[in-house]
Amino acid sequence: MNWKKLTGLGLVLALVVFSAVGCGGKDTAKQADQNGAVKKLVLAHSATPDNSLAMAYDKFAELVKAKSNGKLIIEVHGGGSLAGDQTAVEGVKMGTIDIGSSASNNMAPFTNAFLFADLPYIFDSIESSHKVWWGPIGEELKQKVEKDINAKVLFYLDTGGGFRVITNNKKEVKTPADLKGLKLRATASPIEVALLKAWGANPTPIPWPEVYTALEQKVVEGEHLHPVWIYQAKHYEALKYMTVVDAMSNVHVALMSKKAWDSLTPDEQKIIMDAGKETQEFCAKVDAEKGQEALKKLQEAGLKLYKPTSEEAKQWKDAGVAIWPQFYDKVPKDFIDRVIAAQK
Repeated sequence: MNWKKLTGLGLVLALVVFSAVGCGGKDTAKQADQNGAVKKLVLAHSATPDNSLAMAYDKFAELVKAKSNGKLIIEVHGGGSLAGDQTAVEGVKMGTIDIGSSASNNMAPFTNAFLFADLPYIFDSIESSHKVWWGPIGEELKQKVEKDINAKVLFYLDTGGGFRVITNNKKEVKTPADLKGLKLRATASPIEVALLKAWGANPTPIPWPEVYTALEQKVVEGEHLHPVWIYQAKHYEALKYMTVVDAMSNVHVALMSKKAWDSLTPDEQKIIMDAGKETQEFCAKVDAEKGQEALKKLQEAGLKLYKPTSEEAKQWKDAGVAIWPQFYDKVPKDFIDRVIAAQK
């Protein structure tokens, strides 16, 4: 008997079996459940390890594992290693990524459900925004997204350390009049472009990977961005002044592919949603701490912080709210009224 041939044949058979199990994916979910096997779900996000989002998704994976007694595993791929925001949404839609994360404003190409959150001063505070995201309106938006892109919204996460601040490398800014003529980087959001124009600035849309170089080379002279992102991207190296305006904030949305969601048992679905609720609360606390820490570090790095007086703050808000009617065709006024009422 040729033992070498038998050994080789055994190895080939083992590889075939392994390949069949590994490639079965969601098609073998029922069999895996019947056999009591471990189920793995792939999660993709774009945050760096020191970001509150990354910490939150690690916490989510930890909670799911504990609540399922190790039968349900979330395999986290962060830092954009598997997907950025929009590619994560696309992957979830196609079912090639089980769970993906995207900033609410970056979901505009797929759904207008979150467009309202881009309106300046729609939220009184980060704390009051939780009444919207975590309440009946947030649940309603989950249903809309499920219809729009065939994905399950699991939960919403605070991101960036609070509201965005205005920064620049030219002069101290106290009122919107001080922004006149300043070139500020903008996202592709039509609402943010309209806001910066209303404040008197010259908005210049620039993709995120190019912003540092644009600031350094003075293609733009400032930006409207969250403190955490400014600090972690080291934009402070090309900036001098920072003004608190409290106009805009966003959340990150955790999405699960319908294919993956439907492969879970009702008990497993409950574990995912319960863990998501705890993760929301965990992230809110961590993100707030990160925001305060970032503001302190930005000042230590040399940025001069200015907090407008109540009269100056009113000028910023009045100019911001004045652009709302431009977007009533996409964000109905009655819905805006509901969002405002929910925060009381």
